[in-house]
Amino acid sequence: MTMNQIILLLDVVLLAGAAIAIYRKEDPVQRRLYWPALGVKIAAGAALGVLFLYYYELGDTISYWQDGRKIASLMTDDPRGAIAFFWDESTNPDFAGTLSLQTARSLFFVKIAGAVALLTGGNYWMMSAFLSFVSFLASWYLFRQISNLFPQRRIEAALAFLFFPSVVFWSSGLIKESLGLASLFVLAGICISVTQSRRVSFSGWLLALISVWVGWNLKYYWIGVFIPVAATTLLMYRWKRLPWPALVRYEMVVWILVFLSLLLIATGVHPNFYPSRFLDVIYQNNLEFMALSDPQGVIHYHDLRPTVASMLLNAPVAFVSGLFRPFIWESANLLSVVAALENLAVLAMVIFALPSLLTLHRSTHRLLVVAMIVYIVLLTTFLALSTPNFGTLSRYKVGLSPFLLFLCLSGNRLVHWVFPGHR
Repeated sequence: MTMNQIILLLDVVLLAGAAIAIYRKEDPVQRRLYWPALGVKIAAGAALGVLFLYYYELGDTISYWQDGRKIASLMTDDPRGAIAFFWDESTNPDFAGTLSLQTARSLFFVKIAGAVALLTGGNYWMMSAFLSFVSFLASWYLFRQISNLFPQRRIEAALAFLFFPSVVFWSSGLIKESLGLASLFVLAGICISVTQSRRVSFSGWLLALISVWVGWNLKYYWIGVFIPVAATTLLMYRWKRLPWPALVRYEMVVWILVFLSLLLIATGVHPNFYPSRFLDVIYQNNLEFMALSDPQGVIHYHDLRPTVASMLLNAPVAFVSGLFRPFIWESANLLSVVAALENLAVLAMVIFALPSLLTLHRSTHRLLVVAMIVYIVLLTTFLALSTPNFGTLSRYKVGLSPFLLFLCLSGNRLVHWVFPGHR
C-alpha cells in the first residue's frame, strides 16, 4: 500500500470509530435517525463535489481544495513558516500570492482546509467527508437539544435540521457554510440549555467561544444577527425569574427594548455594521451582484438606494423573495428548478402553520419562538437586499432556513398527515 492509501484507510477508521462511539451513547428512539442523517450528510458533501468538479468544473469548493493542499505542503516543508502564516498571512506574501482566494473570510477557511488536507493527504473526498462529519455533529447536537426540550416535536426537528434538502446540501462538504452553520447550531444548542437552566460545562463554553470565532470569521452576518437575538432572549429568561410578576405582561415590549439596545452595541463590532456604512454595504453588494448576474435570476427592487426610506420601502419584497423565490416560472436550470420546488413546499408549510403561529402568545416557550421569528425576518431581509442573485441567496439562507422550517412544521397538520401517530 502507498502512503496515501494508508492515510485514507486511517481516516476512514477514525471517522467510523467516532461515529460508532457517538451512536452507542444515543437512546433507542434517536438511534433510528442517526445513521440515515449521517449518511445523507456525507453523501451531500460528495454530491456537491461531483457537481462542481465534473459539471461546472469551477467553484469555491475547488479553490478551497487546491489552496488547502498548498497550505498542507507548506506545513510539511516549513512548519514554523506555516504557523506564522496561520497567525498572519503577511509574514509570507510570496506564498499568499500563490493562493487563488484572497478575501479574509476565504483565507480563514483555506487555512482550516489546509489542516484538513494535511490529515487526509489532500484527498478531496476525504476532506469533504471530514467537514461533513463536523457539520453533522453540530446539527445532531442541536437536534438532540430541541428533542429534549420538545420531545413531541422530534420528527419536526429531524426534518428541519437533519434532512431538509437545501440545508443538508449547502452545509456539507468543502465549503464555508459547513463550518459556518455548524458554529451557528452549536451556539443555538447552548442557548437552549441556558434557557432551561441546564448546566453548561467548561468545555461547552469553550466550544461556544470557538463557534463564535469560527462563525464570525466565516459568516459574520449570521452571527451578527444571531448574537443580539440570543442575548436578548437569555436576558429575558433571567428577567422572568425575578420577582416582578406584574411586569410579565410587558415582556414583549421589554424584549424589543433590550434587543434594540444590544443591536446598537453590535453595530460597533464589525466595520460593515457601522451605522454610517451598513446601508451603503448592502447597496454596494446589491450593485455588484446585479452587475454579475443574469437579469432573469435576480430580485429587482424599486430604485434601491443606501437610505433608510429606500431600504424600508423594498424590505417587504426582499423578505418575501428571500423566503419563496425563485418561483417555478423563474427557474432557468436544474438547480433553480429544485430550489423553486423547495420554495413552493416552504410556502405551503408557512400557510399551514399560520393558525398555530396566531396562538403564539399562549405558548410557554414564546420567547424562543419570538427569537426565531425576529432572527428569520431580519436575516432574510438583509440577505435578500444585499444578495439579490437567487442562486447565491439559496446558499446563504441555509443559516435561517432550518429555524423557519422547524417553526412551520411544529404543530403542522401536514406533518401529522405524513407521519400519523409517529413522534
